[in-house]
Amino acid sequence: MRLADIETRLGSLEELERIIGAMRSLASMRVLEAERALGGVRAYAATLATAIADALLLWSDRSTPATSIQPHRALVLCTSEHGFVGGFNERLLEAARSMLAPEDRLLILGTRGSMLAEGRGWRSLASFAAPTRLASVPEAVRGIVTALYRLIARGEIGRAEVVFVRTERGTTPRVETRALFPLSLPHSAGAAARLPPLHHLPPAILLEKLAAEYVFALLTEAATESLASENAARFNAMEAAEDHLSHKLEELGREARQARQEEVTTELLDLVAGSEAASTTE
Repeated sequence: MRLADIETRLGSLEELERIIGAMRSLASMRVLEAERALGGVRAYAATLATAIADALLLWSDRSTPATSIQPHRALVLCTSEHGFVGGFNERLLEAARSMLAPEDRLLILGTRGSMLAEGRGWRSLASFAAPTRLASVPEAVRGIVTALYRLIARGEIGRAEVVFVRTERGTTPRVETRALFPLSLPHSAGAAARLPPLHHLPPAILLEKLAAEYVFALLTEAATESLASENAARFNAMEAAEDHLSHKLEELGREARQARQEEVTTELLDLVAGSEAASTTE
């Protein structure tokens, strides 16, 4: 390869290295942003769970009424919106494959995951753009909640679960499933004996509003976990690409030095040959 060609390729790879470095830094920032928010989201969900447990003390009729709602399930998958995430989406879809039943209603958060699901022949009921930053999580969650409530109102589902990837520092990413409804409160929410709370709303309406907000909080936590995990996967992918590119740049650097030396040697030989030709002529 000529020196000019090698230097052109070196310039292209150095530009690519800068782009990869920028993507790596952005992914790292998104991970930290999501991780900082998770503590508050979890605390809010825990507060709502306690409030629901308290509100249940106001409910005089504990019997379960007969219902015509279908027992079908809605499954919400939290995938990635963009690529460069390694096996993030594949891991999630593989875990969901063993969970999906023919009658399940599938909702997918994330354009890239939705495309992969379609490639596998899965038919989703609805797909939504996944949040690419923390500020857009509530809007994405509202879209899912609206779709779920529409299914409930039509009597198409009686339960729902969300599936997402959770990544903790120093551990392998794992796929988690969380029930959205029927509500499953943590044991700590009703552990302590309490008096019925003061309230201004009828108990049925109060419970309905608290339950809706609790489902929203659970989905927000799942979407935020997914956002952090997606960017952690992208950070790792960019880090691997950066290492590979660094080795390639070193290799091309050696080739450039060798080509440059060969050009210098060729020029010297041409100079010597020219000098000898001039001497012979004289």
